[in-house]
Amino acid sequence: MKEVLVTIQSVYQYLEKLGPKKSFQILKNLGYEKLLSLTGKVPKERLIVLTQKLSEDTVVELVKQIPEKILIEMIEENTDEDLVYFIHSLPMVDLSLVSKSIPPSDVSLLAKTLGKETGVEILKTLGIEKSISLLKQIPMKDFLWLVGQADVQSILALVSELSVPECKKWIKQRGIEELPVLIRFFGVQNALTVFKKLGMDTALEMLHLLGTRNMMELSFLISKMDLSESNFPSIQNHVEIKVSKKEKIKKPSPKKKPLKKVKGSKKRG
Repeated sequence: MKEVLVTIQSVYQYLEKLGPKKSFQILKNLGYEKLLSLTGKVPKERLIVLTQKLSEDTVVELVKQIPEKILIEMIEENTDEDLVYFIHSLPMVDLSLVSKSIPPSDVSLLAKTLGKETGVEILKTLGIEKSISLLKQIPMKDFLWLVGQADVQSILALVSELSVPECKKWIKQRGIEELPVLIRFFGVQNALTVFKKLGMDTALEMLHLLGTRNMMELSFLISKMDLSESNFPSIQNHVEIKVSKKEKIKKPSPKKKPLKKVKGSKKRG
């Protein structure tokens, strides 16, 4: 009974701090029971600070769109500043999807490591659904390691051009350890050119057959060759002509031997 009275008192103190207009709108749209439940699980001071920095409509949508358990975890794991920035920077639909798909602790780690602005930039550049799909393939700590080994812009430029199935295939077959090495050696645009020309399957097969080191050495060797682009069409045409000639030449069909007539025996009269 004492806990219930303390919780009710916290609700009224919370509403009093917000002022009559804002507190009335929140109470009207959320209901007393919802507020009672929330103020009993989240420190009153945190709720007051967050609610003061957000509009009443945003507060109501936040509580309605995000399950209470996840919302409480979001408040616990993130600072007020980071949380308010994420809420203001992402549409509520996207914020709700992110909160339900990516653990709040991971979002907090992303903001603390790269900064809240960079965290939002990654989500917006890749798209919410693509970001969620990729972060399901690799842990947040591995993603942050990858960004630390290369840089955010290079990773975003590379991943933005590749489809989710292509990224999944690469991660499954090659992991992420050699990506920074390949990005530094080839450069993002050159790497994308190779992927687009060969296709992800062929590129992965070549890496599997040659190995990363040999692949880079071969690429470097070819890049030093004095090759002329003007020779390429004539070689290609020559090959195509030879192939087409082979296709046109048909093997003569074997001649059928005439069937010998079998003489039948005459009937005796």
